[in-house]
Amino acid sequence: MEETQVLHELHKLSQIESEETLNQMLCTLWSTRKTGLPLSDKSHFQSLLHLPSPSHLDPVLACLRSLVRKCAHLNLARDDLLRLFPRDLPIQLQTNLVSALQRNRDRWKEDVSHVIPQLKGTINFAPSLLWPRQEQDFDAVAVPAVVPDVGPSGVNSCFQCDAVGASDNLENLPCLKSMTWTMENRGSSPADRVAIISLKLHDYSKSPSGETEIKFQLTRDTLEAMLRSMTYIREQLNAVETSSGPANKKQKQ
Repeated sequence: MEETQVLHELHKLSQIESEETLNQMLCTLWSTRKTGLPLSDKSHFQSLLHLPSPSHLDPVLACLRSLVRKCAHLNLARDDLLRLFPRDLPIQLQTNLVSALQRNRDRWKEDVSHVIPQLKGTINFAPSLLWPRQEQDFDAVAVPAVVPDVGPSGVNSCFQCDAVGASDNLENLPCLKSMTWTMENRGSSPADRVAIISLKLHDYSKSPSGETEIKFQLTRDTLEAMLRSMTYIREQLNAVETSSGPANKKQKQ
């Protein structure tokens, strides 16, 4: 069903003359947005609107939920709301709807801004799987707010790593021990979500061996650039394994 058809269902609210009754309906829909409307409330709303069956009520609820979501996620002024309504909607109903929506808008926006998905994860690396940290791998991740252009190799330049020369002492470089991540909201918009990454590095060159923790944030754009870089690194490692395969077989023979 198209949105214009859905919004046309607002005409069924003409049975409600009280702004307070409309406000109670909107508040109930908001409080049950995750669980769904209980049958008792559905029966009450159906009776309130003088509708013959629940099938006539569902489109009205869908219409109201759509308006509530728009108010919660968008910055809609009074005129913006009025433009959403059908032109032939009764003036008094338009006034009551706008008043009820604006009355709850700030609280809905606050509720949305406080909804932070409880997503987190931890990866622990066995000692046999630890690898040295190259100089630019993770330092470059936390810095750029705008992802740079892609270089000739197909990898973003901020994630390019210099080759490690034969004279470099890899044993003195720390090894990645574990990685923990969580999701956080830095604003009211879903686009403001960032991933907070925490890396634990183990330095076996020190006596006793030391552990360092590095924490940084990743936006979606930075994460995508990083994943492209990691894909390129995987391809290079796979290429090394493939090229060394035949030589290993000859040695075994």
